[in-house]
Amino acid sequence: MAHEQIYGGIVRAGTPDVSLQVILGFLAIGLPEALLGASWPAMGAGVHAPLVAVVGIAAVLAAGSAAAAITAEPVARRFGSGRTVDMGVALTVLALLGFSFAPHYWVLLVFALPYGIGSGMLVVALNAYVAVRSANARITWLHATTAFGALVGHTVLGWIIADGANWRWAYRTIGLVQLALAVVLAAGTRRWRDHLTAAQMAQLGETPYAQGDWRHDMRRPHVVRTLMAMPAAVAVIVLMFATTSVEQTTMLWASSYMVHAGGMSIHTAGVYANLFFVGLVAGSVVAAVVALKVRDVWMVVGGIAVLLGAVVLMVVPMAGLWRALTAPVLLGVGCAPIAPAVVHATPRLFGAARTPAMIGMQTAAVSLATLVSPVLFAGVERVSGSMHALPWYLLGFTVIALAAYARVVRVARLHARGE
Repeated sequence: MAHEQIYGGIVRAGTPDVSLQVILGFLAIGLPEALLGASWPAMGAGVHAPLVAVVGIAAVLAAGSAAAAITAEPVARRFGSGRTVDMGVALTVLALLGFSFAPHYWVLLVFALPYGIGSGMLVVALNAYVAVRSANARITWLHATTAFGALVGHTVLGWIIADGANWRWAYRTIGLVQLALAVVLAAGTRRWRDHLTAAQMAQLGETPYAQGDWRHDMRRPHVVRTLMAMPAAVAVIVLMFATTSVEQTTMLWASSYMVHAGGMSIHTAGVYANLFFVGLVAGSVVAAVVALKVRDVWMVVGGIAVLLGAVVLMVVPMAGLWRALTAPVLLGVGCAPIAPAVVHATPRLFGAARTPAMIGMQTAAVSLATLVSPVLFAGVERVSGSMHALPWYLLGFTVIALAAYARVVRVARLHARGE
C-alpha cells in the first residue's frame, strides 16, 4: 500500500493515531484485571455470598478467557484485528457494568462469561497484531501500559471503597472509563491493516506469503494438535503457565502471607501487597529500556533470575520492613519482562502465519494458571498448615519456568543452525 509505513515498529496505514489505539487497547486489558480479588470481601458481602464463592466467578472468567483465546484466530481472520479488539473491549464494558448492577451471585456468574471472553479476545488480538510488527522494547512498553492499567484499577477501587462508597460504584467507574476507551478505539481500529509490509517480513526472516496477509494465507485454522506438535510449543506453553502462576498466586496471597507469616496488620499488608503492581509497572519500564540493547533470551532469563532472588529474600530472616518492602516489588519486576519477550519471539519461533493461534494457546495457558495456581496453593497451605509455604510454592513454579525456557532456547539454537 502506498501510504503504509513502519513507525516505531507498528504499521501506520496512512493514519496518525494507530499507535495511540494500540496503547489504549493494552490499557483496556489492564484496567479490570485486578478488580475481582481486591473487591471480593465487600462484593461477596453485598450479594450475600461466602468468601469461597469467588472461586466460581474466577472459574467462569478463566473458562471464558481460555475459550476466547483458542478461538480468537478465526474471529480475527474473519473480521480483522481491529474489529476483534473492538468486540473484546465492548464485552468487558458489558461485564463491568453488569457486575455493578448485579443483585445476586448468579448474576455475577452470568456477566463473568463476557468478562472472560472479552479479556481473552483483547489479549490475543492485540498481542498477535504487535508481535509481527514491533520490536521487543515497544512490546514491553505496551505491556507496561497493561500493568499500569491494573495498578490504576486496583488503586481506584481501593480509594472508592475506603471513601465509604459501595463497591458497585468502583465497578461502575471503571466500566465507564472502559466505555470511553471503547469509543475512542472504535474510531481508529477500522483503519488497522493486517497486511504486513515487505520490510516487516524481512525483519521476521520470512518470505512474503499469499497476498501478504495472514488472513488470506491460511487455508484452514491451525488446530491445537498441529500447533502442539511444533518444536518448543509445549515448552512455551509451560513457561507461560509457570510464570503466570507466580504472578497470580502473588496477587491473591501476598496480603495473607504478610499477615500470617510476617505479622502485619490487615490494613498494612494490603498497602504493601500493592507494591507488586508497582513492581510490575517499574519492571516493565526498566525492561523496555533494557530491551533496546538486549535480546529476548536474556530478557526472559533476567526476569527468572529476579524471581529467584525475590523468593530467596522471602525465606531469609531479615529485621524490619525491608523484606516486606522489597520482595513484592522484585516479584513484580521479575514477572514484567517475560511475557513481552515471549510475544516478541513467537513469530520468530513459529512463523507469522501461526502467531495468532500460538498467542491464543499462550493466553489459554495464562487463563488456566490464573484459575488453578492460586487455588492449588490454598490446598498446599491447608496441608502444610502455614503461609510460610508460599515462597517454596513460588520457587517451584520459577524452577519449572527456567527448565521450560531452557528447552525453548535449545530448540531455537537448533533451528538457527538448520538442524
